[in-house]
Amino acid sequence: MRSHSIRRSLAALLVAAACAATAPASGEPSPSLSRAEALLAQGDYAEAEKVVLGLQGGKDRAAALLAKARIELLTGRYDDAAKTAKAAAALGKEARIAAAPLRAEALARRGKMVEAIAAVREVEREDEARRARLVLGELLIESGKRGEARAPLMTIIDDYNDDKITASDAEGLSLVGRAAHLLRSARDANDAFNAAEKVGGKQRVETLLWRAELFLDKYDPGHAGQVVKEALKLAPKDPLCRVAMARVKLESAMDFGGADSEVAQALSVNPNLAEAYFVRAGLALRDMDIDAADAAADRGLKVNPNDLALLSIKAAGRFLADDAAGFEAIKAKVLGLNPEFSRFFQIVGEFAEWEHRYDDIVKMMGEATQVDPNDAKAHATLGLNLIRAGDEKSGVLSLQKAWDKDRFNVRVFNTLNLYEKDIATQYVTVEGQTFRVRYHKQERAILERYVPRMLEEAWGSMVKRYGFTPKVPVSIELYASTENFSVRTSGLPNVGIQGVCFGQTLAALSPAAGEFNWGNVLWHELGHVFAIQLSKNHVPRWFTEGLSEYETIVRRPEWHREEDPALFAALKGGRIPAVEGFNRAFTHVDNIEDVTMAYFAASQIVVFMAGEFGFPKVVSMLPRWAAGKRTQEVVKESLGISAEELDRRFRAWLKPRLERYEKQYVPDLHAPPLDEARKAAARAPKDAKRLVELALALFEDGQRQEGEAVLAEALRVDPKQPDATYLKVRAAFAEKKPDEAARLLSKMIADGHDGYVVRMKLADLAELKKDAAKMKANLEAASRQDPTQAEPLQGLYDLARRQKDAAGELSALRRLALLDQHDRRVWRRLLRLLVERGAWEEARKVGEGAIFVDVANPEIHRLYARALARTGRHVSAIYELNSALLSGPKPGDAAEIYGELAKAYAKMKRDDYAKQALEYQKTMKGASPPAPRAMPD
Repeated sequence: MRSHSIRRSLAALLVAAACAATAPASGEPSPSLSRAEALLAQGDYAEAEKVVLGLQGGKDRAAALLAKARIELLTGRYDDAAKTAKAAAALGKEARIAAAPLRAEALARRGKMVEAIAAVREVEREDEARRARLVLGELLIESGKRGEARAPLMTIIDDYNDDKITASDAEGLSLVGRAAHLLRSARDANDAFNAAEKVGGKQRVETLLWRAELFLDKYDPGHAGQVVKEALKLAPKDPLCRVAMARVKLESAMDFGGADSEVAQALSVNPNLAEAYFVRAGLALRDMDIDAADAAADRGLKVNPNDLALLSIKAAGRFLADDAAGFEAIKAKVLGLNPEFSRFFQIVGEFAEWEHRYDDIVKMMGEATQVDPNDAKAHATLGLNLIRAGDEKSGVLSLQKAWDKDRFNVRVFNTLNLYEKDIATQYVTVEGQTFRVRYHKQERAILERYVPRMLEEAWGSMVKRYGFTPKVPVSIELYASTENFSVRTSGLPNVGIQGVCFGQTLAALSPAAGEFNWGNVLWHELGHVFAIQLSKNHVPRWFTEGLSEYETIVRRPEWHREEDPALFAALKGGRIPAVEGFNRAFTHVDNIEDVTMAYFAASQIVVFMAGEFGFPKVVSMLPRWAAGKRTQEVVKESLGISAEELDRRFRAWLKPRLERYEKQYVPDLHAPPLDEARKAAARAPKDAKRLVELALALFEDGQRQEGEAVLAEALRVDPKQPDATYLKVRAAFAEKKPDEAARLLSKMIADGHDGYVVRMKLADLAELKKDAAKMKANLEAASRQDPTQAEPLQGLYDLARRQKDAAGELSALRRLALLDQHDRRVWRRLLRLLVERGAWEEARKVGEGAIFVDVANPEIHRLYARALARTGRHVSAIYELNSALLSGPKPGDAAEIYGELAKAYAKMKRDDYAKQALEYQKTMKGASPPAPRAMPD
C-alpha cells in the first residue's frame, strides 16, 4: 500500500464526515463533554444537545459548538449545522480546521456545492486538515471534477507514505482507506481499513460505515452486514447506520420489510436524510409504485434539489413510466450538475433490470462509458448485459476493459474465468434455426435427443396460442454445474435458482447440475420469451411469472406447485396484494418459501383469468403493456372489468379451493421487522398473536432468551394460542424432548387445532418411538387433511418399503409422482414397479414424465423402452434403448441393451441392424469393452 501509484476502484456515495469530526485538542475533555459524547453514542441526541448548550459560554465553547454542529447534522438540521460550524470556526485555528468539513457537509446536504467546496478550501493547506481535504475530494467528485479531486485526496495517501499518519492512528488510517476508495483503489482501501481496525477502528462508527460502503460496492453484502452490525452496537440510533443496514438487507436477502423498517428508524432521527429517501424510493419502484417513489424522492429533493442520486432515481421512475421526455429532462439536469456522473445510468439500469428492460440497459451502459470512460463498473455492467443479450463477443471485450480498470470486481473476475476457461473448453454450442443451444460436452449426446424436441413442441404451442413469433434464434444455455450457471447469470457463485430468461437468451441448470425437472424449467423460461417480447419488456414481474407457471400447469399435471397451505396463510394474513400492486408479493417476503408462494399465487390469478375470460384475453394484456398502459387500464380493456373487481372475483374463486384449511390449524409464522413487532406488541399487549410475532422477530434477531419470555407471555395471555404452542412443539423436538412434544400436540388437538402439520409431527414422534402403526395412521391422517402435500406420501412410501409392502409402495408412488415433479427416486421406483407388474400403458405415461426428471439414467430409458415396445411403439422403443446406451451404462448393462435392441430391430424387420446389435453385444462382454455407442434410431 505504501506507493504513490493508487489503483482505481469504484466511486462512492457521499458519506457524512460529521460522525467523527474531532474537537480541538486542549487537554482532557471536561466531564460534561465526555457525558455529551456518551449520550451521542447512545443516540440520545436531544439530551446531548442540552449538555453542549450548557457549555457554550466557558472554556469548552469551541468543542461544544463542534459537538452541537455534529448533532444538528445527524438530526438533519443542516442550515443550523452550517451556522454553528461557522461560529466554531471563529474560535481559533484548531476549531477552524475541525469546523470546515462539518460546515461543508451541511452546505452540501442543502445542495450548496460551491459554498461547501469554498468552506473546505479555506483550510485545505493546513497540515492537519486531512478530513477537510477528504471532504474536498469527495465534493469535487460529486461536482464532476474527478481529475481535480485527485490532488487533495493524494495528500492523505502521501501523509501515510511519509509516515505522518502512523500505524497506530486509527482515524488517520481510516481517512487513508476512504481516500483510496474515492481514488478507485479498492485493494489499498481494504488494506488501510484492515490496518485501522487493528488499532481501534472497530470502535469507530465512521470507519465501519466507510468499510461497509466498500464491501457493498464490491458485491459483498455479507461482510458489509457484519461491519454495519458492529457499527449499530456502537451507535444504535445513528441514521446513517440504519440506512446502511437497509442497503445490506436489500442486497443480501431482498428483505424489503426489514429495509423499510430501517429507513423508518433513520428518518425518525433525521427526517431530511437523502440516503433514506433514496432507499425508500427504490423500494417503491421495485413494486412499480411510481407515485410513491416520486413522493419519496421529492421529499428528499425538498432538502437538496441537486441531490444526484435522488434525481437519478426520479429519472428511473420516469423511465419505468415510459415518460421519455421526463426521463431525458432529468438526465440533462443530472449531467449538467455533474458531467461525469455515470452512476446515473447504474441507478436507472438497476430498476430497468428488475422490469426486464435488458436492451435498454445495454444502451444506458454504453452512455455511461462515454460519460466516464474510467468507470469500471459501467464497463462491467455493459459487458454482463451484452452477454445476456446474446452478444458474447462484445460482452467479453467490455468485461476485459472493466478488468483492466478494476482488478477487484468479483463479478468480472468470475465471468471472464467462466468464458475463458470453462465455456471455451467444456461447452459446445449447436446452432439451429429457432434455437441456439449450449451443452456441456459430456451431456450433449443425451440432451440433444430431448431438449430441442421439447423446445420445438413448446415453441409451436406458444406461437399458436399467443399469435406471436419471437425473434430468433433464442439462445438456450445449459450449465452442468451450479457455479457455472450462477456466474453466467449473476457473476456470483451461488444465485440459488434453476433458470433465468433475459428476453432473447435463457440460461438454466442442466440435469448434471442437480436433481430437478429440467423440462419444467425450460418450458417455464421459454414462456418468458413470449411474455417479455410480446410486451416489449413491459410485462410486470408477477404476470410473467404467473403466466410461465400457467404454461407448465397446462403442459403436464405434475408440473404444478403445491403451495395451497402457504397461499391460504398469506390470504388470511392479508399478504396477497391487489393485482395492481401484485409485484409486492415477490418483494415483501421473509424467506424463500414466501417467494415460492408468490409464484404460486401469481399462477393462480392467471389460471382464474384464463378460465373465467379465456386465454386469448389473457394474452391480449401483453401488447397493452407494450403500449405503455398501466395495469388498471390493461385489466379494464382486456377483461372488461376493473382491477378491483378482478381482485374481488379472484378471491371469491380462491376461497372454496382453500376451504379445507378453515377447519384445521395452518401455521403462519412470519416474523415482521423487530422494530415494527415491538411497536405492535406495545400497542396491543393483550394480543397473543402480536406477542407471537414479536417472539418470532426476536428469534430471527438472535435474541433467544427474550423471545422465549415473550412467547411465554403470549401463552399466559391466551393458553390456546396455536402458533405459540406450535413453536413450543418445534422447540421440544429441537431439544429432544419427545414426551413434551407429545403433550403439546395432544393439547393442540384438544384445543381444536388439529391439522396437517400436527399429524406430521405426531408421525415424527411415532417414528422416533418405532411405532409403525401410529406412524402410518398419522401419515394417512395428514394426507387426508391436505392431499396436495408430498411429505406424508414420502413417509408412507418409505414405511411400505421397509415393510416390504409392494402394494403400499405402488399406491404411495402413484400419488407422489403427481405431487413431486423433481424427485428422481420417486419416478425411477414407480416406473420399475409398473414394469415389473406389466402395467404397460401406465408405465409408458410415467416413462414420458421420468425423462424430464432423470434423462441421464440408462435404467429409465430401458424401462421406458419396454413399456413402449409392449404398447406397440417399437420405433420409440429403439430410440429409448439408444438413449440408454448414450447415458453411460456399465458394460454388462450395455450388453443387455444391445440384446434388447436386436430383438426390437428384428420386430421391425431390420435384420441387418439386429445382427449388428448382437455383434456389439459380444464386444461388451469382452475383457476390455469399448464405450457403448448408439445405433440408428
